[in-house]
Amino acid sequence: MATKIIQKYFVNQQDEVTIQCRTCGRTQTLFIASPENKKHSFNINCPCSASFSVTLEFRQDYREKTHIIGHFRALSTPRARARSCIIADQSKGGLLLQITEEVPIKQDDHVIVSYRPDSSFSQEIEKTLRVCHYHPEHGIGGAFIDPPPQRETRPRQVALH
Repeated sequence: MATKIIQKYFVNQQDEVTIQCRTCGRTQTLFIASPENKKHSFNINCPCSASFSVTLEFRQDYREKTHIIGHFRALSTPRARARSCIIADQSKGGLLLQITEEVPIKQDDHVIVSYRPDSSFSQEIEKTLRVCHYHPEHGIGGAFIDPPPQRETRPRQVALH
């Protein structure tokens, strides 16, 4: 019996998702009326006879995996005493920091993170985060205090992973 492949898609801010058949390449955009009350997984039957399972994820922002070396510190801590971290993922709304030691941080604390997104940046970026979650083994997840201004977003084609 063939193993069914489950495709993961992200619902955008307009509660829409564009699904693509891997067999024929046909796409269709679906409106997800009420994400809280809908199933997060369902089956699709394409007109080309292919059928596949789809899992939806409802996120405010899309996350991008990274491996960027940075530093973080409490608002009251001098820059010279900042601790090392790795920015494990980023979105337009926040960062996930991997840390190597336990720190005295709790939810809703504010930290300053300094990093260079890539080698083409000559200056470090410094962002203030509100701690959303902290676990010594999993790191610090934080939301930017001043998120970038919202741009109008259009439904987008979701790439398959």
